[in-house]
Amino acid sequence: MKTYLSEIFSSVQGEGPYVGERHLFVRFCGCHRACEFCDTVVDRTETVLVEKVPGSGQFEHVPNPLSIGQLVELIREVDHKKNNRQISFTGGAPLLQAGYLAELLPILKGDGHSIYLETAGDLPQQLKSIIEWVDIVAMDVKLSSVTKEKNTFPEHWEFLKICRDRNVEVFTKLVLSAETDEEEFMQAVKGIKNAGGEDTLVVIQPMTKAAKTNAVPAGEQLLRWQEMAGHLMPNVRIIPQTHKMLEML
Repeated sequence: MKTYLSEIFSSVQGEGPYVGERHLFVRFCGCHRACEFCDTVVDRTETVLVEKVPGSGQFEHVPNPLSIGQLVELIREVDHKKNNRQISFTGGAPLLQAGYLAELLPILKGDGHSIYLETAGDLPQQLKSIIEWVDIVAMDVKLSSVTKEKNTFPEHWEFLKICRDRNVEVFTKLVLSAETDEEEFMQAVKGIKNAGGEDTLVVIQPMTKAAKTNAVPAGEQLLRWQEMAGHLMPNVRIIPQTHKMLEML
């Protein structure tokens, strides 16, 4: 089995509660979403960019697609110092390649790795097929007023409930823009509470300026939204994309 990847590199986690922790990132090509704020290239590429010396900016080009054996060897090479706390699967949408992950993850777990899944949080059936090998789920809850796509709240709540039922660590992340609809936002917060419980961490991530939009929220908006959500959920944090501030991968 083979799949298309865009990047493999080691860096600090720039988002959510694990910010600053060293992760090895495996970025998949392809996504079923088209969020207005996203600048990530998700098209299939001819080669995978592999940074074997972290932070060097020097990349080797490995031909796509990669077999599971090829990816395992590249991960072992990039992580030869064993200083990455998690392997972070991101995209694109990693769960579009659930069959590939179902074969890959048991091998990586056998090597002693912890698995961190970054996901749009709207493909519950695909999650079910791999969740036994996942340690942490970083789950987006996407608002139509921000993405400019129809929201998929029912799928989000099913997804979150699966994580809770399987006792997998999960936190929710809402990317918010200056155009965020507050009624939709609170609907999302209520849905998180109902599906995941009031102890679920809610991360408010301010939208970063992107090619298609510059609707970056103001500090006053962010603090108001935190207060609003805090009436329902005790753990609501505002965490920006710190890796972009540092100009790191």
